[in-house]
Formats: sequence, structure tokens, C-alpha cells
Amino acid sequence: NVQKPSRESRCRLAATCTLPPRRARDTTFPLRPIESQSNESMSESKLSLTPLEDAKAVVAAEVVEAAKEALGVDLTEQLPFISSKVSVANVHSRRGGTDMALPCFALARSVPGKKPNIIAKELGEFLKTKCESSKIMEDVQVAGIYLNFKLSIQFLGKIVSAVNTGGLLDAREKKKERVMIEYSQPNTHKAFHVGHMRNAALGDCLCRLYEFVGHPVVAANYFGDEGAHIAKCLWKLKRYVKETKFDIDTVPEKDRAEWLGGMYSGAVAELDMGALTALPFPKVVAAKVLSISDHSAPDAPKNWHVVQLQTTPDETQTVVCGGRGYQVGDFVAYLPLGNFLKNKEVVAKDMKGVTSCGVMLAYTEVGVPEPADPPKPEEKKAEKPAAAEPAAGGKKGGKKGGKKGGKKGGGGSKKKRKKEKLPAKIYIVDAKYKPTAGAKLTELGKKDAKIEDVEAEINNRNKEVGDMLRAMEEGEKDATDLWMKTKKWSLDEFKRIYAWLNCRFDHDFFESEVSETSRQLVIDLEKKGILKMDKGAICADLKKDGLGFCILLKSNGAGLYATKDLKLAQIKFEQFKIDKSIYVVDASQSLHFAQVFKVLDMMGYEQASKCQHLPYGMVILPNGKMSSRKGTVIFFNALKQMLNDQLMKEYLEKYKGKWTDEQILEAQRQLAVGTIKYGMLNHDVAKDVVFEMSKWTAKTGTTGPYSMYAYTRTVGIRTKVEAGEAKCQLGKMDYTLLTTQLERDILMHIGNFWPTINACVAINNPSSLCSYVYNLSKMSNTWYEQTHVLGSKTPDELATRLAFSQCVGKTIKASLALLGITTLEKM
Repeated sequence: NVQKPSRESRCRLAATCTLPPRRARDTTFPLRPIESQSNESMSESKLSLTPLEDAKAVVAAEVVEAAKEALGVDLTEQLPFISSKVSVANVHSRRGGTDMALPCFALARSVPGKKPNIIAKELGEFLKTKCESSKIMEDVQVAGIYLNFKLSIQFLGKIVSAVNTGGLLDAREKKKERVMIEYSQPNTHKAFHVGHMRNAALGDCLCRLYEFVGHPVVAANYFGDEGAHIAKCLWKLKRYVKETKFDIDTVPEKDRAEWLGGMYSGAVAELDMGALTALPFPKVVAAKVLSISDHSAPDAPKNWHVVQLQTTPDETQTVVCGGRGYQVGDFVAYLPLGNFLKNKEVVAKDMKGVTSCGVMLAYTEVGVPEPADPPKPEEKKAEKPAAAEPAAGGKKGGKKGGKKGGKKGGGGSKKKRKKEKLPAKIYIVDAKYKPTAGAKLTELGKKDAKIEDVEAEINNRNKEVGDMLRAMEEGEKDATDLWMKTKKWSLDEFKRIYAWLNCRFDHDFFESEVSETSRQLVIDLEKKGILKMDKGAICADLKKDGLGFCILLKSNGAGLYATKDLKLAQIKFEQFKIDKSIYVVDASQSLHFAQVFKVLDMMGYEQASKCQHLPYGMVILPNGKMSSRKGTVIFFNALKQMLNDQLMKEYLEKYKGKWTDEQILEAQRQLAVGTIKYGMLNHDVAKDVVFEMSKWTAKTGTTGPYSMYAYTRTVGIRTKVEAGEAKCQLGKMDYTLLTTQLERDILMHIGNFWPTINACVAINNPSSLCSYVYNLSKMSNTWYEQTHVLGSKTPDELATRLAFSQCVGKTIKASLALLGITTLEKM
């Protein structure tokens, strides 16, 4: 599964590029003269970060006051409860003039003797007379048991000032718990591809979101810089150099990381027995079926047969077989005594009075899909169209039986027969391989006659890889020098990628740094009685927690990934003083992290309860999963080129000669990053993402470029006004000039900015922020098409529309920035 960086494969990597510092107040729109002349009434009170929550509280308070006179009851003590029952109307309800609603059944218990619809009617009539003096209500309507409120434009207009000059979009002061977010984690010596982009985009976005809401954040990366994958890569590299006399220093710097990735992929291919033989089943031989007879024991399963096999030219063996699909004369896959199947040694076994020697292997046991059975005669007959006949019960019976028929009607559907579970099919060696008794299947399917023995060749290659790994572990100079040199190649490239993506890392962890110390930690924990020894291995028995048995040190003293993660967490807690730790790692590692977090709890770390694994889905292509064997993996450089070509054609070609080359390249980069990040984040974290270039770069729909363009339009309005292209001069803002329902919808939407951000942080899922900025961009573009700002008829109308446009643009920009997307001033 090449597109999901996983802990199991140690897909971990770091970089040192940094995010921009905390955003200062945006001065993109210098409109101080307009703000200074705004309505005096607007400055009477300042909105909080959640203006719609403010509105709900004020509505509830006015309902409580109205109840005293209209209903003769004091609901003051019920104010928090009533406020919680006031809801913000969705966009469809707002079309009818409703911004908020209160169901009056929430008041019924406190107003005895009156039904909710009567309460609504009496309260509505009273509140309607108070709208002119209301701090917030423009109108009240009654609909059954509901009170529907239309907010005043004076209140909604405050959102414009709150965004433009009131700091509504500013990051909060860092007073919350300290959080470390560990993300990205590609392996060195492997190529960075489109699948890695999802982890990078997600981790980077979470860092921005957590900091924005007031958490000090440490962005961390964890290099997978040791292990078998590196030994394989270096083994292949040295083999390639020896065979071709190639000088690796001649590899261009920009291509080195992907070249190393190619070496690793080549190693994996050359270590795969399937590359050398069409029958990659080690230790398995061909055996000829001489006879088949029923098992004589009366209590033996019906599918058991006693089979005589010719296993070598001179030997025969008896096997009790429960499989099917073979006959006398067939050559079957046979695993002789002394070998292992599913980690168990194959030994002579008494099978109800018959000694069975060896195993006849099924297709599934050699990892090959079972061929379909030929259709049975009755199935072929069923495929023919049946003659039209009346149902068994006739017309009357059909009526009485109903649509599905019944006992009386008899015309109902037949009961579905349970599908019979058949025994597995035995693997038959194809005659094209010319099988003989006792011949190794690996040799029968051999692809290259020059290779003397396929299994021996693969064993020798694996031994050479093992020798390379030992040389690295023991610090042998040649191996270590090559390891460190190529490791730097990988890290240099990854840092360039992170800089391009504008991803930040505050600290780099290395797997090699915790190898020795993690083993000692586990030994110490066993001595303290926190962990237990079992058959020479040190383990944590987590069965009572439903987490099974976690091995932390093998009997040979080797550590595992969980071993290193325990030490890494200890460093995070004790050296970095982390209160909360988030691990952005693919979904396949859920059990691994659950076990690690539980052991941390056993070690006494309070922070263990605030350790979170954020699992995410795969990145796939429209035609399915990416595959290195099929050549469908999209590596970073190819992805970058594809994006650049597509975006140049779609957006930037027409500006050649009008913009400088630097401007075009920067726009191209920011559009590419916006395309990738938005595309990766615009999905529920747990679900797979389908990467489709043409859809992700589209000018319309839920794409990064679409929202980036919506922002750029607001910049264009400001630029033209500042250039004097409007029909009149700027006056003062007057919120009452925002008269359209679309403008009200936009302000209501902007008022939900902070609740959206807080919700994303609460569930570690930024997809709702993508929806938020898309919907705002969509409404903004509609407003842009419907409203001719430069053609405003009066100075006040121009000032109000410009301030409104500024408010929308700032909100889009702030939202995209939290997604890790940089906006463009022209596009």
C-alpha cells in the first residue's frame, strides 16, 4: 500500500523549514478613513469571537423579559436553558426571513396551562411590538410552536467592523496546554509521492489550527533513518555500481532522492521470488496423484479422502486430504515433512487411524486466487428464460398472498437456499510446466535458465542484505559512510519539498537516536515489574484492556517499533514538557498506538490520556490503488510538473509578457500548493481520497484555486477603488445599505467562523473548514456578479460595499491560511 506512510514501514521524515510567524493583523485593506466615519451606534458594544452565540443570548434575554409581561411568568432562572434552545437557521430557512428560531415547547413546563403554540402566539405578538427598541431583533414571526427571529442589520453589520478592525480573525493568545503534533514521517531512502501529501497537509493544517486557538505547538517529525529498508536500498545500490561501474556522485542533486527510491524499489523487486519464477512457492514440490479413496473411519468428515502420492521418482506418501478439485493423474502442490506451514512444522499425523505424511496445498495456501468452478448443469438450465406460467396459487392465490405471496396464495418467492461452503480447491500444477514427481515448483516455473537454483539465489540475496544491515549496525566504515551520505541526499530533498509546501517542523526526531535507549527503557520497566518476561521476551499483557499481548523486546534482544515509540513519548513528555501529543499516522497503526498509549499509562504518565492517534485514509487514483509494480505511483517531482503544466494552461499562460517570470512562478507554486492541500483536506480524515488532477485544479467547485480566486476578486475591487475607477468618492459606512438576503447570508456565515475552527480542532478534522471557505467563496462570487461596486450611486454605498467586500476577503484569506494555503493578490 505505497501511498500510506505507515509506522510499520517506518515512513518517517523531517525538515527544518518553518511556517511564517504568528500572523499580525492584516493590513491588506487600508480603509481607516471609512472605519473612522462608521455609524456611532455600531461602536456601542463589541462582538465576541462568536457573534451568533451573542445573538442567541440576546434573543433569549429578550424572550425572558417579554415573558414577564406577555405571560406573567419570570423565566430568569431558565435563561441559560432557553439560550441553548435558540438555533441558527440554515440557509434555506433564511430565505423566508428567519435567522434564528426558538421552539416554545422549551418554555411549556414553566408556563402551566398553556400549549406551546399558544405560548408562541402570545410571545410573538408582544415581541413584534418591541422590535424597534430591540438591541438585535428586526422582526418576529410565529410558525406553529416556533418563534422565528430576523436579526437587525445593525447587529449583523457589526460583523463587518469586527472582521476589518476588531480582531475577530486574529489568533488567540497562547494560554492553553502545550501540544506536539508529529506528522509526515517518510522513510529516508524512499521516494516522496502523492500519498505522502495527505499526511503533510493534514499535520501542517492541525499545527496552524491548534496555534490559532491558543495552544503552544511543537511541530515534530520522526525520521525512519535505520532498518531493513535502508539495507535493501544500499545492497541494490552497491550491486548496481558493481555491475555497471556507475559513479553515484554523477546523479544530479535534484534527482538523488528519487534515484535512491528507485534503488529501493529495485531491491524489493529483485528480492521477490516472483521475479525469478512463475511458481514462487519455496519448499513446495510437485506430487502425482496415484489413487484416491474414501476415509474408512465412520466418524471421519465426509470431505476427507486418503490419497496416495508419488512424491519423488522413488517414493510415495499417504496424505489425508480435505480439499477438492483434483483427480488421479494430476500433479498437485505438496509440502513434504519437516517444512513449515503457518509457522507450524509439518509432521506425520494420525488422522483417525490413517497416518498422513505431508500436506497437499490449496490455492489459498500458496497465495493464489482459487479458480472458479464450471457452472453445473442445473445452473445452465436456470439461465434459460422460463416459460410464462401462472403462479401456483393462480390469480386468487396471488391476491391473498400479497405482493410477496403467502401461505394461502402460494405465489410468493422461494426461500433462498444457503450457499454451501465448499472445501478449498487443491492447487494443480499446470501441464505447461512439465511437472515430474518431486520437482521443486520454483524450478519448474524458472524464468531465467542461467540461475542454477531459484531458492538458493533468493536466499543468497537476502543473506547479502542481512550482511549489509549488520555492517550498518556494527558501524563498519564503508557501510556507515554510504548510509550517512545517502541519508543526507534524502533529507535534503525532503526539506526542499517541505519548503515548497510551506510545512513547518520545530524538531526532528530520528529513529536511530532511540534504538539503544529504548531497549534499556524496556529492560528497566521489566525490572520494576511494569512489564513481564515471557519465554525470554519482554511484554505487556494488555488482554484485560482488549489490546492483546504487546511484545516490546524480542528474546534475541531486538526492539520493535513500539519499543522506540515508548522512548520517544518519554522524551516528548520530559524534555519538551508536552501536555498533549498527536500522532498523524495511517489507519493501519491503530492497534499499535492503542498499545503504546496503554503502556505509557502503566508507566505513570498522566499525558497518556491525552495522546491521540489520528488515522487517515489512503490516497487512490480514479482507477484504484497506486502500485509501484504497475508503475502508477506518482512521485513528487512528476506531481509537481503535472500541476505546473495544468495550472499554467488553465490560469497563467495568458499573463506571459504581462507579469514577470518571478510573479508567474510564484503564482504557479501557490496555486499548486493550494490545489494539493485543499484537495487532501476537503474530505473526512478517515475516508480515502481520490486524486484526480483535472477536478482538483478546476476553476469552479470545491477546489483550492476556486477559493483563492474568490479572494483575489476582493483585492481587485479594492485596487480599482483606490485607483479612482469608481463613479464617486468614498463616504461613510452605513450598514442599513446592506439590504439583500445574500448579504445577510454572507454575514451570518462569517459569524460562524470561530465555531467552525473550534469544531475542527475538537475532532482533529479540517474538512468542515474547507466546506466553510468554499461556501463563503461561492456566495462571494455570486455577490460579485450581482453587485457593481464601482458603479455605486452614492459615496456611502461605495464605502459600505467596499468594507463588506473587505470583510469577505479577509475571512476567505484567514480560512485558507489555516488550511496552509497562501492567497494571491492577482490571479
